Amino acid sequence: MANIKRIDKLRLFDMIKYPELYSGLADGLIDLPLPDKLKIKKILTIPLNREQLAENICYGQRLYLAREELNDFGIIIRLVGGYFYPEITGLKFNEANIFGIVKNIVTCLAKDIYPVALHLVKLISELIANEQKVLYKEPTKLELAAGIEKLNAYSELNTLDFLSNVMRCTPEEVMLTPYNECLVRLMNAKEMNEYQERYFKLQMEESQLKTKKR
Repeated sequence: MANIKRIDKLRLFDMIKYPELYSGLADGLIDLPLPDKLKIKKILTIPLNREQLAENICYGQRLYLAREELNDFGIIIRLVGGYFYPEITGLKFNEANIFGIVKNIVTCLAKDIYPVALHLVKLISELIANEQKVLYKEPTKLELAAGIEKLNAYSELNTLDFLSNVMRCTPEEVMLTPYNECLVRLMNAKEMNEYQERYFKLQMEESQLKTKKR
């Protein structure tokens, strides 16, 4: 049986290896203050808010960070690994290679990595909420009748295909494009669609008015 480590010595690896010893500790760890820095091979800079998160990620990271995990350890590794991978490795984001830095992530002190992971959860949630605010369009009755909700399962793929067509690049290149650039493209497309709908509606109203005057 392993000895219980003090909180200032406890690493994520210990909690994964000996869950029976530390099973009740997670709730307390997430309430600890956010550290100024996080060390994984080097000193890493933690994003302070949603804007900094958005500035520092590519579109592929946005998709990767938002995917669900089955347990706390999976969430921590996904968020910390997914966000800091380029800074840790000096390479472009590649979700297929994140597993290679897991051995470094699990050496982090639990008292640091838990509040950082919770902070990243909050920021990505705010990012998604902002997307809903600036991109969401209430479906029309006709769209609902046609079953538009069935497209929700393919929303990630459809968005990736759209960006690839608009930017005239491969889906792989879209994944490495800065997130904010992709968001602006999507916002522009939404505004253009809404403009076209308004214009078509006004044309129809004008046509109906002329017909009544005859």
